[in-house]
Amino acid sequence: MKPYSAWAGAVALAITTATCVEMQAGVIMISTRKNQDTTYSSEYLSDEKGPGMTTPGDVGMAALLGNHGYSCRVILDVLLQDPSSFVNTIDPNMQVGLVIWSGSSSSADVPTPPPGVPLMMGEHVTLGNRTDRGGSIFMYNGQASSDPNEGSSPPATKYMKVLAPDHPIMAGIPLDAQGRVKIFRERYPDEELHVPTGGKKNFEYRWCTQAVADKAAGTTVLGVLDGAEDRACLAVVDKDGMLANDLPAGARMVHMFTNEQGSGGSRRVFLAVTEIGRIIFVRAAKWAMGEEIPRYQSFRITEIKPASGQTVTLSWESSARHNYNIQASADFNNWQTVVDDLIGADGTLSSTLDIGAAPQTLFLRVGRLP
Repeated sequence: MKPYSAWAGAVALAITTATCVEMQAGVIMISTRKNQDTTYSSEYLSDEKGPGMTTPGDVGMAALLGNHGYSCRVILDVLLQDPSSFVNTIDPNMQVGLVIWSGSSSSADVPTPPPGVPLMMGEHVTLGNRTDRGGSIFMYNGQASSDPNEGSSPPATKYMKVLAPDHPIMAGIPLDAQGRVKIFRERYPDEELHVPTGGKKNFEYRWCTQAVADKAAGTTVLGVLDGAEDRACLAVVDKDGMLANDLPAGARMVHMFTNEQGSGGSRRVFLAVTEIGRIIFVRAAKWAMGEEIPRYQSFRITEIKPASGQTVTLSWESSARHNYNIQASADFNNWQTVVDDLIGADGTLSSTLDIGAAPQTLFLRVGRLP
């Protein structure tokens, strides 16, 4: 018989699988927006609204990758326009192993891709065949880019439909019955509570998409927008894959699913990515750098409605001021989220799980967010 434990109010922990690294990855360089909210300009109604001299989403990327053992540098995009200035390092131990152009930049300011360095792109415009943008990477033939978001009409989905579940980045990632994974979370109940009238929102989500039909010969689409399956939101090119400019890719490249909303936003998009979305992001970075990625080991627990089969129902006292998730562990030490982003409500909240394929020994707990 399986023992169970439910802990209400537990701190949520992000768990990813260990990766065997045979090479030093080097420094990860993350570009951030030069047009900071420090002086008045026509782009902003007032500099007082913005996050100032930082892009919280870019800092969030660096913090997450740092938690996984990588050295990161967040640098203004304008300082990265000459690739030789940062690729040719004085100390060979500080060589750049990956660049991430997050999308916080204006598309005109996205840095030129450094030759032979793996790259992740979060700016939808420069994914395409844009000879008028120095940072273009030509993963797509056309220029039909878009950034669906919560302000779209209707609001953009928060789910990605996975087309290539066996690709190393996605292998083992748990999908729902429709083959989807939730990339963006729900807004926390108090997330906008103290924002001044007219201030920038703390919660925003924004996709980075291109037309699937425009993909270059060497581009493999891993995921599309749920409900808009003509829009690619996660894709890769392997080294030597043919690009839209008829040249082979000099290194692996990743089309990321997030666009950091540099123009007029609070630039917190990456902070709205779900726990499983962050796991996919880290796996994509590892893949780009050529690391071997073991298959993601989930607990194979799925939420079901209505209850049937081998199930267990967790119930707890909930509050509308919080969201919740459910975590599982086989040893009461390493916890993994199995149900993410449950919207809270005043009173009793419950969730029914199918545990038929779960480990023989299993512990469950409920986490409160934030």
